[in-house]
Order: sequence, then C-alpha cells, then structure tokens
Amino acid sequence: MSGDPREEVAATGVRLVTVAPDAAEAEPPAHTGDELIGSGCETWQKAVDGALAPQAVVEAIGYAYRQPANVTIREVVLTATGQEA
Repeated sequence: MSGDPREEVAATGVRLVTVAPDAAEAEPPAHTGDELIGSGCETWQKAVDGALAPQAVVEAIGYAYRQPANVTIREVVLTATGQEA
C-alpha cells in the first residue's frame, strides 16, 4: 500500500485502527536461552509496577471493534495510570 492506507480502503468499508499499548505485562522471553535477558525482563517488570494487563489491551481492541460500522476509532493509545511518561 502506498500513501495513507485509510484513504485507500475508505470506500470499501474497511476500518483501520492503530492500537499503541505502552508497557504491558508479559512472560520473560524464554526463547532467548540467556538468563541475563530473562532476569533483566523480570526486574524491569517489577520496577515498572503498573504495566498494562494483557486483558486491558484486549478489551480496548474489542471496544474499537464493536463500534457501529459507520464509526471508526482511528487510534487507541494505552498506558497504565500509574506509569510515568
């Protein structure tokens, strides 16, 4: 696609939504095989103390999807209330 994808699909009824979650809780990356990376991830998650629960991201996506066909939520930016900028 070139240009603005929303413009290219507007006439077809396709709705495009950008979902931009900030830090979200996640399992440490076990696929790396590197203990330092795994422990660093765990330490960071504890330090953040307020990362988004994955379910919060899912609910926001669902909210955007459930809008009437003639309504498009163009962008959803999520961050935990207690998380610093």
